[in-house]
Amino acid sequence: MKPPLAEVETQVHTDIEWRRPLLFALPAAAIAFLLGMVLDGPSGQGSLYDALSYPLAFTFVSCLSVVLWLVPRRINVVVTVLVLAMSAFFLGKLIYILFLMPQTVRVQLEMTETFFWIPALQVLSFFIPNLRGARQASITFFTVFLLVSLAYLAVTMHGGTTWGIVFSLSELNLANLMLFAVTNTFIGFKEKYVRSVSEHDTMRQLVGTDLLTGLPNRQKVHEVMVESIAAHRSFALLFIDLDGFKLINDTLGHATGDWVLRATAQRLTRQRDVVHVAARLSGDEFVMLLYARPEEATAQARALLTELAQPVVVDGQVIHLSASIGMSMYPDDGREPQELLQHADSAMYTVKTFGKNGVRRFEQGADSAIERLKLLERALMQAMSAGQLHLVYQPICSLADGTVKKLETLLRWTHPTLGMVSAAEFIPIAESNGQIVAIGAWALRAACQQARRWNDSTGRAITVSVNVSPLQFTQANFVDLVRSALDDANLPASALEIELTESAVMRRLDIVRSSLRELQQLGVKIAIDDFGTGYSSLSYLRDLPINCVKIDRSFVRDLSTPRRAPQFSLAIIEAIIGIAATLDLQVVAEGVETGKQLDMLRDLGCDLGQGYFLSPPLEENAALDAFIAPPLWSASDVSSPLH
Repeated sequence: MKPPLAEVETQVHTDIEWRRPLLFALPAAAIAFLLGMVLDGPSGQGSLYDALSYPLAFTFVSCLSVVLWLVPRRINVVVTVLVLAMSAFFLGKLIYILFLMPQTVRVQLEMTETFFWIPALQVLSFFIPNLRGARQASITFFTVFLLVSLAYLAVTMHGGTTWGIVFSLSELNLANLMLFAVTNTFIGFKEKYVRSVSEHDTMRQLVGTDLLTGLPNRQKVHEVMVESIAAHRSFALLFIDLDGFKLINDTLGHATGDWVLRATAQRLTRQRDVVHVAARLSGDEFVMLLYARPEEATAQARALLTELAQPVVVDGQVIHLSASIGMSMYPDDGREPQELLQHADSAMYTVKTFGKNGVRRFEQGADSAIERLKLLERALMQAMSAGQLHLVYQPICSLADGTVKKLETLLRWTHPTLGMVSAAEFIPIAESNGQIVAIGAWALRAACQQARRWNDSTGRAITVSVNVSPLQFTQANFVDLVRSALDDANLPASALEIELTESAVMRRLDIVRSSLRELQQLGVKIAIDDFGTGYSSLSYLRDLPINCVKIDRSFVRDLSTPRRAPQFSLAIIEAIIGIAATLDLQVVAEGVETGKQLDMLRDLGCDLGQGYFLSPPLEENAALDAFIAPPLWSASDVSSPLH
């Protein structure tokens, strides 16, 4: 496998750095051999070995210098050949001195003046990177040098040893051993240190880099914004989200999606002249930071839309992109990095809501609702695990005497900083992002457990009615979930009522019919909530196993409001009660808020009612007290509400 281009370029640069000193060192070595040729004779220290080897060494080193000058990339070969040749030269000199020269003081002098070159040779072979052959040659040379010294001692031990030579050999080998050990240790430490620094730099770069696109990531953008804010330098922040990217992943595959993200990153980096930093946050979300005025930033964002609209070709497949861009300005739209990101994100979300493929700057009034929506969506993900959700119970009362017949469970969310969040606000969020499935399962189990505790404490059967969202009800395991919740609570199925909206029943009638029949076989009761608002066929009341219908509060409200055409609502309610009586269904009127409404519903023959006039939602202890309380009025007295 070929090494990466960056590694090759780094190695070439390193070789060039070492070549320069060697271009001076090799001629100096050649001059040393030349001096040996000229001065060894007059000095009286010349030998036959020197007379033969110095001219060869001078010629050889000079040739290597020329090669190094003419062929810069051959530095490793040049140095390796130099180390091998000089090792052979010094080893031959040692053998000649020990075994061929007369054993005189001159032997020690020859050893001293010759072998001081050896340390330079070893250091050269170890310091220059990527010289494995030269290093191996130095190690081999040192080993053979030691073996020759030992062989000399073994040969001369019985024939009269010259202790001066022994001393010189010992000093020479000990010096070589020390230099060999120190050089190896130093080089090992140096390489480890360099590797550690390199890994640290690499990790530092990776921490701030998105690995898929190579762009800076969220952390890096945050650092840049902090630096810009600290310098009091105004800037625009663009929050870019690709339109329809999920469809690309789902239909063409994630590999194609990754290619599109990389192509998008390349297009963002083409704007280097005006963009200080372009980064990928996550998924198909990117940001750009521009040092520009609002008008200039808007123009740049529109130009970017045009750039991103250019088709991307992946494996012959032409992909057309568009993007939604939100913009916030520092310091006008925020003074903290997270605030600026949030505002730009909200502006982008507004673009998505109103048709996509556009640019919008953050506006406090218009985008605050979007920000709260996104804030609630993020907070809701933690609400259940953090114990912020709980159930309250609203009594469903007999309209004849006010006694509580069953209790509807209602979900409440108390956030530590946002306070009480309305169910009308967070339930649609949970339904849109799918969290309602998990939340609904928790509510069902909690309601069954509470009903079991009430039944144990009172000895009376208390029915709890649990709202189920259409998404939860159409899950394949919903009936198993109900069965499990009943079994875990050891609760009779007759003590549980499932509430479904009329629109949910009509949405997937085939699935609904099968699930309702399974629930009926368990003994669970079924109620249709918000009845009358769907304006759909009433035949399902006859064909489906339904026990109760709940008249929508909008019709009940109109009964006491002349301006809302009470005759129409009166006719609807009367028709519903008549149909329910024919099919032997229980009827509950929702939203009973006044005594007049209660009177009219009783006169129409409605069985049960629910609303603030009768009782608000109650905590578990108060709900139990309401259930076991005696009747609060007679059929002729409806002036006193339950609470």
